[in-house]
Amino acid sequence: MRAEGLKGRTVETYTDVAVLLAGWLIHAHEPAVDDWADVRKSHLRLFFVWLQSGGQPCPHRINPASPPIAGCQGYGRSYVNNIGRALQQWWNWYALEEEAPNPIAGMKIPSPPKLDDNPPPVIEEDELRTLIRSAESKRDYTSRRDAAVLRLLGSTGIRLGELAGIDLADLDLQKREVRVTGKADRTRTVKFDAKTAIALDRYLRMRQQRLIKLGGQFGENAVNALWIGHRRFVRMTEDGLYQAIVRRGKACNLKIYPHLFRHTFTHRYLDNEGSEGDVMELNGWDSPQMLRRYGRSARSARARRGYDRVNVMGDI
Repeated sequence: MRAEGLKGRTVETYTDVAVLLAGWLIHAHEPAVDDWADVRKSHLRLFFVWLQSGGQPCPHRINPASPPIAGCQGYGRSYVNNIGRALQQWWNWYALEEEAPNPIAGMKIPSPPKLDDNPPPVIEEDELRTLIRSAESKRDYTSRRDAAVLRLLGSTGIRLGELAGIDLADLDLQKREVRVTGKADRTRTVKFDAKTAIALDRYLRMRQQRLIKLGGQFGENAVNALWIGHRRFVRMTEDGLYQAIVRRGKACNLKIYPHLFRHTFTHRYLDNEGSEGDVMELNGWDSPQMLRRYGRSARSARARRGYDRVNVMGDI
């Protein structure tokens, strides 16, 4: 996968899916299956049923000794479809590598939800305000950094991997622009608002103070990185940023994760009469398929507001 240029997160996902299937075959299937060569279509069909229905062992906790999550109903259709597509890649490789039969070939994997089903969740305006105000209420290093992270995510909708990969050289506070590197190493430049520029400026001043105090006890990669940890002067990883965002949400009694900001940015951009073509460019989308899904939550609100501009009943 690395030879084909796939990114670390994709490689990790494909590997995790193979491990999940292996764990189920060994721990949950009766009788246990402990050789890939013995796997059949019937096994895979039962595996997909288990993923979607939950039970014991819970699909979120493959170890039979772990109690199932209360009220576990399995994984959603979108996630199960992702697992199915990853397994197709796994079996394509295995069959070619071992010159063995491919049990998933010709098999229909669970389909994803329709684009208009279950529009992506968004952060409500009052929740977003509470979250950002919570970080901005203090002036310590972590709060200044988190406020800048939250505002940048909210005003741009960039992906977590794009956020983590930003270097100082990618940032232009005067133009209110940042260059990010997305999927397939494609770069694009996105805008952010004035309040985000202020939050970033406040964070950068504190970052510089820490740099001076440490007196060179850090690596070159950390010097170039925009986001630096609060304990050590090192570049923050995707996991580190993810945890920081989740912690901010918990402090406000909100269930927040990074990709919610992408949903919310798209919703708010379209809900405020932003162009669909512009939001595709800003989000780095080539296909309108994602626009249809992400824009679903804003479509209904726009239609209701537009009602008062249309004289449906005329002079009746």
